[in-house]
Amino acid sequence: MPTQTPSQRRRSTDSTSVSGSTSSKASAHKRKSVTSTTPVSGEPRKTKRIKTEKISSTEPNASKPVVMVEDSIYDAIVTIKVGEEATSFGVHRGLLRQASKSFREGLASSKGAEDGDFTQVVIMKEEDPEIFRRFKNWLYSEKLISESETDKNLPWQVIIEVYSFAERRGIPRLQNKCVDTVIKKIEDGGLFPGQADVNTLWKRTTNSLRFRQLLLDLFATRCNLRSATTQNGSYHPQFLQGLVRVLYEMKETRTICIQEDFWQERQDYYVADNQNPVVID
Repeated sequence: MPTQTPSQRRRSTDSTSVSGSTSSKASAHKRKSVTSTTPVSGEPRKTKRIKTEKISSTEPNASKPVVMVEDSIYDAIVTIKVGEEATSFGVHRGLLRQASKSFREGLASSKGAEDGDFTQVVIMKEEDPEIFRRFKNWLYSEKLISESETDKNLPWQVIIEVYSFAERRGIPRLQNKCVDTVIKKIEDGGLFPGQADVNTLWKRTTNSLRFRQLLLDLFATRCNLRSATTQNGSYHPQFLQGLVRVLYEMKETRTICIQEDFWQERQDYYVADNQNPVVID
């Protein structure tokens, strides 16, 4: 075996070192390449979520489908100034248009809502801010009563004023909610309306025929009429005439409403609503 000189040994060592370094880099590059393409076990690779308009129907708690701005009831905010002091309420334009014929005709279907530059102010000087607050609460929650109230203790004056407001503004679904509230109030043992509240309803210039009929039927079948007429003074003549008519019809047909009938047949007192068809449970 030939003897290597020191310089030859250094070249051989350098060559081996370079070769080893190259091999190490190649291995590292290979490991890096494998690591970058293989996800770590138990940690799924993150992907960008894309918002779509469809929600899988297999998910029991799936949220509502995403709706385009122009089709949404939660679009632009309309400012409503109510009463003598112009109390301001902010309400979604789409909600108002969906629920009310009056607002549907008065609020334009503005394309500006898509760009966020739609603004509109409505003045309702003749309305009561407290009644409009009830209306707004119902719009967003489907509830006529507040958290501290029940159907049983809700004042008759409030129910009558809300119904009258809904009739003036063309909100049949709210009128029907008042019907439900009255029936629940009586079934829960609530008091009947006094003479002042009855007369307020019968003096209205609007034509609350279905609501009046509900009260007449309830008085005729659920109320102690002797006590009511003795303790509450003079009732409106048309109310008394209507009550006599209902009592006479009951006598002629020998029929009387049982307690369950009012709730089961409440649609008889409902106002037709083509925009929001009634669903009876």
